[in-house]
Amino acid sequence: MNDRNLKHRLGMFSLLAYVALHTCMVHAQLPEYQKINGERTSQEGAWETWSVDGSNVSLRVVNLVPRAEPKPALSIHLMPNEFHQKDGNAAIFYLQAMGFLEQPSAFKAKTDFERKNVDAALAADKSIDEVPPQSWLRTRPEDLPIEEVKEYLSYTSFQIRSLNEAVKRKRCDFDRQIREVENPAFFLLPEVQMMRGLARTQSLRFLLAMAENRTQDAVDIFGQQLAMGAHMSQEPFLVSNLVGIACAGMGWHDAFYLCEHEDGPNMYWAIAALPQPLVDMRQSMSYEREFLFEQVKILREVDATPRPDAYWADFVDRFYNSFEGLGDSFFPQRELMVDLAIAAGVPGAIRFLVEVEGMKIEELQALPNTQVFFLAVRRYYEHARDEIFKVAHLNHWEREQMGSRLDRAFKQSVEDYGLITTPSSLVLPAIRAAMGAQTRNSQQFALLRTTEAIRHHLAMNQSQLPASLEELELPAPLDPVSGKPFHYVRHTEGATLKGEGHPGWKYQIELRVKDDAK
Repeated sequence: MNDRNLKHRLGMFSLLAYVALHTCMVHAQLPEYQKINGERTSQEGAWETWSVDGSNVSLRVVNLVPRAEPKPALSIHLMPNEFHQKDGNAAIFYLQAMGFLEQPSAFKAKTDFERKNVDAALAADKSIDEVPPQSWLRTRPEDLPIEEVKEYLSYTSFQIRSLNEAVKRKRCDFDRQIREVENPAFFLLPEVQMMRGLARTQSLRFLLAMAENRTQDAVDIFGQQLAMGAHMSQEPFLVSNLVGIACAGMGWHDAFYLCEHEDGPNMYWAIAALPQPLVDMRQSMSYEREFLFEQVKILREVDATPRPDAYWADFVDRFYNSFEGLGDSFFPQRELMVDLAIAAGVPGAIRFLVEVEGMKIEELQALPNTQVFFLAVRRYYEHARDEIFKVAHLNHWEREQMGSRLDRAFKQSVEDYGLITTPSSLVLPAIRAAMGAQTRNSQQFALLRTTEAIRHHLAMNQSQLPASLEELELPAPLDPVSGKPFHYVRHTEGATLKGEGHPGWKYQIELRVKDDAK
């Protein structure tokens, strides 16, 4: 061996020794991994749910396979961009996928399989979640009974073509014509609820694809679930939006399996390219803002213009008939409505109209009690509604700053003004909860994008986890809940990535590097 080769080998040995020593020193300085301190309440596949200090923590250990961003960067996509979308209506293909145009034999085989397992679960005093197909959704891909799952999915194999086509369509229009509906509270949405069932079946197809190492098929299925969520943005109902969020959430729940697979692509830019937010609620929010007037249309007639008693007698009958769709807590007994409800509500109505609306007591005394009462009902709703809806234009952390104050003010107004607040109390509380669900969905995908940024870092840095998110070459998004960076701690076992908690729930991702990648 000549001197040059010897020096080269000694130099390489010294470099490797330095890297090993440096790695050991860094590892020695890392804090110990702090295990979650609480009670594990359930497990669903790779996800565990823990109860910690009264809140639920959804915990996932992800064994990362290093993977750099794709080249070209946007060659991986989850949903078609505007150029590649097709004109047409995705709703037609979703309806086809639900089996409306299919022969009954496959439907019978599917329902017979499900009924047999449900009956077995009931006979054994088990939950239906403990038997197929529900139990398969709670199973890791490597533990799936592949042949059984394939047979079950064969019953609905016709869905695949329809869902492949649906994801390409720009529009999703079930032709609601909701403004022409007399009683929107009773409007049925069976096909929207069936979308959730489609998403569950897609989740099972995803798990099977992962079990069979068909990662591109898994990516395609994930994208179809996201498209379901985005398409549900075009519905006029919050409940449709929430189903869309649930469909996308199922895809997110499974997507981390791709981060652990040797052939799993890096989806950082594919996630970054998704609509923000994925499920846009502006259309349904605009309808929800008018919902009381759409359900009880005659409320729009109410103003301060004096009208005769005969008009108000007819008004009461019309109001009662349309209000029944919202429940019976306002007027539980029709015959007592005028004598008890309105009489009891007039003092609070007068207080509201004088204190908040600035009306003169003399002006109110010139009006029939029924008119005073319903004028206050309308004006209170408009006031309370906008107090809630205005925060939809803020970021989540700004909404939370105002939230407790709004809650206290709403509760106080109920005490101060009494029965006139009841219609508003029936239709408004769900609005802020829906806003929170949208933010939670955004947080989920920000966590996944951060995980993919870390996979890229691993690929570029000899499978070493970053000391902080600031080290990442691909920027980590801010947490949509807090507007601040995600909580990230490097420790002796790997790293912990957490989202800011929001009412009752928190996500925690435990990042580990696969042994063969180190």
